[in-house]
Amino acid sequence: MVRSRRVRVGLAVLGVVSLGLIALAVVATAGAPLGRLSASGLSTGDLLGSSGPADRTGEIAALLPSGMLAFGLFCIVAPLSAGGGLELIPEAELVAYPVRVPTLVRLSLVLTPLNIAWYIQVLVLVSATAYAVRGPGGPVPPIGVLLVFMAACTALGQALGWALVGVRRSRRGRIATWVLLAAVLATAAWVVVTDRGGALLDAAPTRTVLSAQLRAVALDGGGAAPTVLVLLTAAFVGYLLTVRVADWALRRPADLGIDGPLARPVRRRAFPSSAARALHQVDRASVWRSAPLRRGLLVLLVLPVAAAAVASLPWSSIALLPPLVASGAALLFGVNALSLDGSGALWISTLPHDPVLVLTSKARVVAEVVGGSVLLVLVGAGVRANSAPDAQDLLCVVGASISCVALVVATCMRLSVTRPHRAELRGPRDTPAPPGTMAIYSARLAAVTTTVGLVFSVSTFTHEWAVPVLVTAGLLCWATLSWLRTRRLWGEVTTRAHVVATVAAG
Repeated sequence: MVRSRRVRVGLAVLGVVSLGLIALAVVATAGAPLGRLSASGLSTGDLLGSSGPADRTGEIAALLPSGMLAFGLFCIVAPLSAGGGLELIPEAELVAYPVRVPTLVRLSLVLTPLNIAWYIQVLVLVSATAYAVRGPGGPVPPIGVLLVFMAACTALGQALGWALVGVRRSRRGRIATWVLLAAVLATAAWVVVTDRGGALLDAAPTRTVLSAQLRAVALDGGGAAPTVLVLLTAAFVGYLLTVRVADWALRRPADLGIDGPLARPVRRRAFPSSAARALHQVDRASVWRSAPLRRGLLVLLVLPVAAAAVASLPWSSIALLPPLVASGAALLFGVNALSLDGSGALWISTLPHDPVLVLTSKARVVAEVVGGSVLLVLVGAGVRANSAPDAQDLLCVVGASISCVALVVATCMRLSVTRPHRAELRGPRDTPAPPGTMAIYSARLAAVTTTVGLVFSVSTFTHEWAVPVLVTAGLLCWATLSWLRTRRLWGEVTTRAHVVATVAAG
């Protein structure tokens, strides 16, 4: 389904680089000098103890159960936020082709690494395990227990995702999912308010997985065998369950025709005062009418804020949050913002208004979504920060937020004009671009924003206020120049005709 040769080459290179980064991280971290909390005589209590000033093994090992738990929760939340398992081929296009449900499930599992958040968590967990858990067999530890744990979490998460697809095909199911979400949010708020996060993390079942990993490193295969067997069984059962649940979900009739956004009356709005305001209202409504965008916005507004509030991060880590949240928000629709018009792009292009207003309106909606997400996560993280900020911290965090929002919006509008795609954004798992293209966009945005975040994070340890100010000013100039080039490109008739024809008819 990837028709562009450049995209195919890019995906191949991305796959090789991704595997190479994991291998390099394992070798580099496992080859670090051994501290006193490694090698033989390993026990969970020892590794979760304190370490010397030159050895961070104990500190990192103490965070491993929490990291594993976060990965497991992500594997559950990611399919739910996407409306179910990854549907590579739309359901309506399978009518004439005998594609079996197990094939769709295997495609969904194989393409899981295209999610940049999933890959980053795998990279971090493997690197941390390689550093903190080392045995007598050599500098590179056996990470088989960790890999089996990841496979089990991914398979079970896909099963829950497909179950959501089937449940939400009825009105009662949709109401039940909203009630369940409200209960989960209320529980999370109670945990934060009562400060019970530490106690819950101490009782996490992932400590058993870490203990099995330690026994495997210590060449105690008998002690690790029960946990490995349970994880392998969970992965296999998760795959079988995903096949059955997906088959049930795709065959279940839906009632969205009589109970959905199209069946509800639309309130008549006041006449807009200008063409720019009218276009802005249409674009906002286009975002809210789309089921995948509504779900993505909800997840983006709730999960990062809750995670930041529970974690109680230092300000050097808070400076890394705006880049991560901004790149995630842009992937909702910003990388193909002009697809919000859909087939109506032909009609909008014939209206008597300045064509630049269309591009400006889309950029404004993207900036609202990205900026609002960044602002909320900063509020959640700032309220629960582990220390009071000084002027340098505030400059770095504000600079990271403004810079990343400007860069992401400029990049999104550039991609929307130069790389348009046809996207309906109606189905629960519709994306603004094909899966391969989305993977490349995700890596591109993550690379830029993460680099910017690291610069501001390091700047929090300095006392030079001019560093974040100068970096922010330089990045804003870069974003402004990119926006002006995109605007000039959009002013050409041939460019607008190509974009309109692509987003309207494919």
